[in-house]
Amino acid sequence: MDKISVIIPVYNGEKFIKETIKSVLDQTHKNFEIILVNDGSSDSTLSEIQEFVNESNFTLINTKNSGASAAKKLGLVHATGDYIQYLDADDLLSPEKFEVQIKCLKNSPNAVAVCNTAYFYDGENHLNSIQFSGDYFFNDHFCNNPIKFLINLYGGFDLKGGMIQPNAFLVPKKIIESAGTWNTDISPCMDEDGEYFCRVLLNSNKIIFNREVLNYYRKFRFSRSLSSVKSEISLRNLVKSTLLKHEHLLKVNKDPELLKNIDSATYRTLDEIKLMCFNIYPQVFETVTSAQAQLKPHLINRKPILGGTVINLIAKIFGWKVAKRLQLTKLRLLHTLKF
Repeated sequence: MDKISVIIPVYNGEKFIKETIKSVLDQTHKNFEIILVNDGSSDSTLSEIQEFVNESNFTLINTKNSGASAAKKLGLVHATGDYIQYLDADDLLSPEKFEVQIKCLKNSPNAVAVCNTAYFYDGENHLNSIQFSGDYFFNDHFCNNPIKFLINLYGGFDLKGGMIQPNAFLVPKKIIESAGTWNTDISPCMDEDGEYFCRVLLNSNKIIFNREVLNYYRKFRFSRSLSSVKSEISLRNLVKSTLLKHEHLLKVNKDPELLKNIDSATYRTLDEIKLMCFNIYPQVFETVTSAQAQLKPHLINRKPILGGTVINLIAKIFGWKVAKRLQLTKLRLLHTLKF
């Protein structure tokens, strides 16, 4: 019992993969298996992991490049553990993560464990990283109700919303099985993890937050995800993912009072997508506008999400429509300079 399956998809991860694997080997809880899915790497990833491949708790699966969701889906098929830990090939875990989270889940078998994330830039010591505190949505009011937790996470209840780095979770396998596997129909997408973990949390009865352990997330000063933002298909899939999460919430919602907040959270996310695609992929912009129009009429005239302190100050003085036009003009200028 208490065996953890650690699923690591890797594509051209020669620079980081050994350090990531060692963060698993250094866990104080030793009953685990590592399932590494090599997603068609063309660099020296396979050479870097040779010292691990003959270990009894290490499984290497080689497959053609199909994307992270497909790799995680394949890894899940081979998982034999009682709990599932997904881990990106360039991220790290604190040594006590498994031990602490399993203890929390022992008395709450239908719960999902989550911890804080510490962000560090590539080349920096992760032990000197900046810790993210999610106390504004990691409280009992939300954690004891997965639907409310997700609405809050997506920016409903007129709150700011946020994100949870997927490696922070530890999930009982029976909840994973109830949630269903990874949706490869929305790949590539910046929110494949979000759609998946929406289903996972909705199949749990609570979220248990641990402050004393960390997931370390490596950031890159020149974001490797910029290319996906430029992709029309990835933006269209981001819209699909957002609407799927909306559908998942509606299916399990039994409280009519929550409907408005579910719609509001989705509308807010779509607003952010519109900012990404404005003047770059106008056809996607129109798709998002159409999707928003399908939501409840009381949301159509809501003030859009504007962003930082300066732009909100402009909105306060001159009105949000002026601020919105300035914000979109800035995006247009940045796009022109970039290309």
